[in-house]
Amino acid sequence: MDSSQSDRNDISLSQGGVSEDEILLTGKCLLELLRKNLCPGYVRDRDGILLTAPWEEADYRVGVYLYDIQDYSLVAAAAVPAGENILRFPPKALELSYLLFCNEKHRFGGLQRGQLQGVLNEIVRTLHDNPFLVREDGEKVGFSFLRESVEFKIRLWSSFNQPLQPAVYLRAAPVFVASARTRKVSRVKERDYGLQKRGAEEKG
Repeated sequence: MDSSQSDRNDISLSQGGVSEDEILLTGKCLLELLRKNLCPGYVRDRDGILLTAPWEEADYRVGVYLYDIQDYSLVAAAAVPAGENILRFPPKALELSYLLFCNEKHRFGGLQRGQLQGVLNEIVRTLHDNPFLVREDGEKVGFSFLRESVEFKIRLWSSFNQPLQPAVYLRAAPVFVASARTRKVSRVKERDYGLQKRGAEEKG
């Protein structure tokens, strides 16, 4: 059996020790950050800020929508120990693109357009003052504002069957999705063979 075949046999799939739903956990932490800073001054109830889509018919004030997931190649991840003589394959680094918007079908719009802009202003302030978050699992995720073109925004909102409206476009990165693949490794162990230098033997 060649070495490559041996390596393949050493690889296994296991969910043990893998953090679940890293993408969802990032979204929930972003949601909690907004709730902490916008409620109750700008949004009365915490349930008024939701992970939702612009086309959803729901009673909320602010929506957080994940609209894209891409490779984040700026970070080189390494394999991590997953037990004695076991290494877990490197995680996948991602960047998540979020749309933060106000629900104009609720109580915004019309004569309350100024209130909508005030909420967006506070969202920007919150993200500017908190450029990163530490998730419950200890992973640190950074925020940056995306500068999308007007053409892109029109196409995006058209895909929702919605007219273009003011919103905050945000990137969260890096988000590491742990691998379920592990492999066995051989550890070098220290052994004492009882060898002595020749001069020491003669003196003895």
